[in-house]
Amino acid sequence: MRYAARLGCRFGLPHDFKTIHENKHAKWEVCQLCNVKKRYVKGFNGRVKNTEYLKDHVRNFAQKHGATKRVYMRVYQPEKTIIKI
Repeated sequence: MRYAARLGCRFGLPHDFKTIHENKHAKWEVCQLCNVKKRYVKGFNGRVKNTEYLKDHVRNFAQKHGATKRVYMRVYQPEKTIIKI
């Protein structure tokens, strides 16, 4: 999965979504930073469609290693969290 230079929200950071309503057919969320609303359609067994949801929730799913390494470094900036003794 490829991510663009801007990840959708202010300052090029990814959205920070919060669920506002959910039923067995869809899920509605709003970004806490820029107030963008999104609707995700659920499939056969009540799960959200995977690709679209993962791209919008990269903040939750980015990992230190693998395909989302660059996004993780940009979002969380681990070098600033290192404690120097």
